[in-house]
Amino acid sequence: MIRYGIIGEHLDHTISPFIYNSLFKRFGIDAIYEKIEIPKDDFANVKDLIKDLQGFNVTVPYKEMIIPYLKSLSEDAKEMGAVNVVSNLNGSNTDWRGFKESLNGVDLKGDTALVIGSGGASRAVCFALKKMQMKIHLKSRNSQKAMDFKKIFDVYLEDPDPESVSIIINATPLGMYPNIDGMPEIDLSKFSKHCVVYDLVYNPPMTRFLKEATELGLRTINGYAMLINQAVLNLKIWSMEDLADYLLRDGIHSLPDGF
Repeated sequence: MIRYGIIGEHLDHTISPFIYNSLFKRFGIDAIYEKIEIPKDDFANVKDLIKDLQGFNVTVPYKEMIIPYLKSLSEDAKEMGAVNVVSNLNGSNTDWRGFKESLNGVDLKGDTALVIGSGGASRAVCFALKKMQMKIHLKSRNSQKAMDFKKIFDVYLEDPDPESVSIIINATPLGMYPNIDGMPEIDLSKFSKHCVVYDLVYNPPMTRFLKEATELGLRTINGYAMLINQAVLNLKIWSMEDLADYLLRDGIHSLPDGF
């Protein structure tokens, strides 16, 4: 049996095993996708935990930390310094394309974005926004990481004029298990009614951050479309094009047992 998996610190929120295992079952593939929880204090043992995996995903907080354990990086993963998918110890990043494609058809009123957070997910978001020629403002509690982002992505570190912001992206784990009651410290009432509030968290589908935005009449997006888009790209990296086409066409709602 071929082994795949996802590594992270807290994985109760993830539905990736449901997606991939359901697809393996439907297509008769002798493979399994597992959760591999790794406490930060034990991350030095990651090499032993991934050695038998054909491929795996990487989530919070290891998208940057995994890099020294890999044989090679794709050009985009190297440029942004974050990996979310690995095949035979070759690291890639499908997060940025998943995020960018999730905005297809979304009418952004302007070219200014506010990104909250400075982890691996935020790197992918900033990489995508830079490709979209957006003016990026970064809100981060880590001054060193903020300076790194300024150097890599040419972000602005000062607060933007709220009226000029067309999209706000929460790229932190706030709102996701175990911090489901958490949300970024930002006053959404100051922003234009045309502003889009995007939370990369997909479980729960309506975070506290998105609830507050909805109550204020702002447009909201959760991380579901990004999840599906990057899952499709992951499957292609793992040479499972038929599964990728099925998932792209029908989504996870058509998989056994529902969602």
